[in-house]
Amino acid sequence: MFTPTLVRRPLLATGLATACLALGATASLASSPNAPFVGTFYDQSTSTDTVPGDYPCFAGVTGTATATDTVSGHYNNAPAFFHFEGTETLDGRIDFADGRYVIGGSIAHFAEEANAESGTVHQIDSRETRERATVYAADGSPSGTVTVVSNSHTTWTDSNHNHQPDPGEISAVVDHVRVTCG
Repeated sequence: MFTPTLVRRPLLATGLATACLALGATASLASSPNAPFVGTFYDQSTSTDTVPGDYPCFAGVTGTATATDTVSGHYNNAPAFFHFEGTETLDGRIDFADGRYVIGGSIAHFAEEANAESGTVHQIDSRETRERATVYAADGSPSGTVTVVSNSHTTWTDSNHNHQPDPGEISAVVDHVRVTCG
């Protein structure tokens, strides 16, 4: 529900894909040179964070955010190939310094594919997020909504093997964010 989560996840996904490619190269080879490893993942965590005045529709107003973040999905890992996809839901509340607060959540669908069959990792990362929150006045009465819709897609080749997209390695980027304050 707050911006830091949107920034943190792509970095987490990139590291996960790289680690799983390495795991696939060792774990899968132990049983068979081409055997894929298929599984599911689930993680739930709670967090508290400071909103530094950049939350949509609340420019300049700081606050404290508390949230529960749940990530689940499935993956397919082979020696030189990794694919995972899943859903992330976030339910939370932000208490702003001026007494207003926001309660809401988001749902994101994501997918990542990394292919290292050529010796260099070619990766595709996609994420679609829908966030909706109700704004409350300091007296507890509903006073509006915040809706954030974002879509991102990055295709890149890790030419220097540093596990992050660098200038010159990115072949396609789509990054759309639409914010509605009501």
